[in-house]
Amino acid sequence: MATPMNQFMADEYVLAYHGPLLYEARILLAENWTEQNTLLGTTGPHYFIHYKGWKQTWDEWVPEGRLLKLNEAGFALRRKLLEAQTKKNRPSAPAVSTTATAAGASTSPAPGAKGKEKGGAKKETGSARKRARETANDTELDYMKRPEVKIVIPDPLKLQLVDDWENVTKNNQLVTLPRTPNVRELLEEYRQYVQSTKKDRSTRATALLSEIISGITLYFDKALGNNLLYRFERAQYVEQRRANPDKQMSEIYGAEHLLRLFVNFGPFIAYTNIDTESLNILREYINDIMKWMIKEQKRLFVKEYETTTTQYQNLSRT
Repeated sequence: MATPMNQFMADEYVLAYHGPLLYEARILLAENWTEQNTLLGTTGPHYFIHYKGWKQTWDEWVPEGRLLKLNEAGFALRRKLLEAQTKKNRPSAPAVSTTATAAGASTSPAPGAKGKEKGGAKKETGSARKRARETANDTELDYMKRPEVKIVIPDPLKLQLVDDWENVTKNNQLVTLPRTPNVRELLEEYRQYVQSTKKDRSTRATALLSEIISGITLYFDKALGNNLLYRFERAQYVEQRRANPDKQMSEIYGAEHLLRLFVNFGPFIAYTNIDTESLNILREYINDIMKWMIKEQKRLFVKEYETTTTQYQNLSRT
């Protein structure tokens, strides 16, 4: 079977789908994945992209179907999607009163005013289109300018992150997988800890505990391949995906990579529609999880990283 050709190249500027809208992006890497080297479980042309004006935490691998050429046709579709999203978010206008119409609001133009009204209609249509474009642009700008949610990493865990970075990127070492406890087991332990300590929490915070733990687990599974791995770890990730096709990554990776998620969690949740109260509860739980991780640090984090072979090091650089 012939390998599909990449339609885009590294350093090319494109339009990329992110949710329902299109955004300008630059292709940093262009690769053609097979079942042997896929990072996401999908094959064919994939691209590592950076969204223009976005923080690097949003850089991600995307399949070719998420990209469009940066040309007039692409910009036209982008405007169309923005306008559709604006209409969807705009409250509906009140219905016109039939009583007012019956009371003498004529639907026919006055004699001699036909040409004038026609010109006025054109003017009004142009103004309406301009307002639609401005509103659509405002929608995108509002989305881009949402304030980042700050997650403060405690100092002991910052040191853990530095050691983690040095071990992987400087020493060419890896976290031995699968981890015990893995992310799912770790979060379940935290749930039991919260329930046993019976801290004073609001009724809603207590009710949301299971939902928040499920949400963090889901975020981890979705974010790991795109956002939480160093380049040196990708080959190991591919090996784990191939060896454990029926398992989620939260059943394989552990505290080291969960901590990386918390570093990136602020930008992630800033672009959700979560309400303020739920956001504060989520942030409270994340802070509490990290405090608990510090208490259990020696048990949760791996003591020694795995030294890799020369063969693996060469594979990770290809």
